[in-house]
Amino acid sequence: MRNSEEKEASASDANEKEATKHDRTPSNKNKKQIRESVVYQAPLVGKVSFGIGATAGRKRQTLSVFMCSLYFIMPATLFCQFQTVRFLFHSYMAVPMLLYLGYIFLLARAPTSGTYFPWVRQYLDCWWRHACDYFPIVLVKTANLPADQSYVVGYHPHGIISVGAMAGFATNGARIIDLSKKSNDKNVKNPTNDYEVSLESNPQRRGFSSLFPGIDRRVVTLPVNFSTPFLREYILGFGCVTSDRETFRRTLAKNNGKGNALVVVVGGASESMMVKHGCIQLILEKRRGFVREAIRAGACLVPTLAFGETDIYHVIDGSAKSEFLKKLQSLIKKTTGIAMPLFRGRSLFFREVGLMPLRKPIVVVVGEPIAPPKLKEGEVFDPIVDRNTQEAQNEHGKLLIEWHEKYVKSLKQLYDTYKDEEWNKPGRARQGSLVVR
Repeated sequence: MRNSEEKEASASDANEKEATKHDRTPSNKNKKQIRESVVYQAPLVGKVSFGIGATAGRKRQTLSVFMCSLYFIMPATLFCQFQTVRFLFHSYMAVPMLLYLGYIFLLARAPTSGTYFPWVRQYLDCWWRHACDYFPIVLVKTANLPADQSYVVGYHPHGIISVGAMAGFATNGARIIDLSKKSNDKNVKNPTNDYEVSLESNPQRRGFSSLFPGIDRRVVTLPVNFSTPFLREYILGFGCVTSDRETFRRTLAKNNGKGNALVVVVGGASESMMVKHGCIQLILEKRRGFVREAIRAGACLVPTLAFGETDIYHVIDGSAKSEFLKKLQSLIKKTTGIAMPLFRGRSLFFREVGLMPLRKPIVVVVGEPIAPPKLKEGEVFDPIVDRNTQEAQNEHGKLLIEWHEKYVKSLKQLYDTYKDEEWNKPGRARQGSLVVR
């Protein structure tokens, strides 16, 4: 059965339509360019769209997200693994393949040093703009991050696959709002009250680099993501590094500890199992490793909240899962470190089935930096905290707990300050308060 317009669809499609309002500008010409495709209702698979009636811009956005979603990552992983085995048994490619494997597993230090040039971010800028506009993703600056300091940016929440972290920090495609200048700009009465104007005032300014110039940021991810030959080069091209302790110490020490930033999705795999629409539930109370490394390196902590990260997939309620699925998820998490929540999104043509994220806005708010405590000259920060009682066993342990509490408090203040702002549509549509466990 055919629907003439998207507005006749369900509530979830209404939210998707709401996201397209960010593409509007006052001109009549641009108002015509937000046409959405005709949607058909099909049995079993639900709503189907073939792009009929949609603008070229919306088609490019959908295609770009399709090419960088799980639809790309999963087949690419299998293809790279197949090619590796194939080359090993090829008469001419066996020796080069062995040399390459030896290099990446024995000699390569780029995943821990952050020295790999982020060519994917640098040369595919236009492509990532389309991908970020699909949601859209908006990066909000609330305070300056001077380039004479290094930073550990804590990103919350994890969501299913941390789309906001990759799009907002690993690319320069996100739209931006700069709140750090709102009180000093006499020509703008209140830029935060007009979402569209603040985004469209300079559409050529995009991404982290335009908000925080001089900062070389790297997104931290699991070491297993660098284990697939060939595909690892693509992931390194985003500027990604591993979550090893060595990575923090080597990366934050570059350039005499100035102008470096590590973006850490603190909640990890466990937090991805707690995803719920309209809610931000964090696993943070016992996660102190990133705080320890920041203090040790003399880097500032930067709390960051992504409103809408938990809305871009439909997650099956844990209470409805069978015991078999729960045990399977637990086994996969223990063996690989990767959680496997049951979720569904959409696909290129099917609106209600697939692995692509939904077209819903994500607003990433970057908070004020928290300066590290001053240590004595030559002093090595070595905190000891009892894992059972969570009590400090030395002075450095007390310092670690104190600064971790400062970070949590700052994160909660960030949430309370910006959750109801006019430009924060996913924040205003929340279904619960921030929960920290």
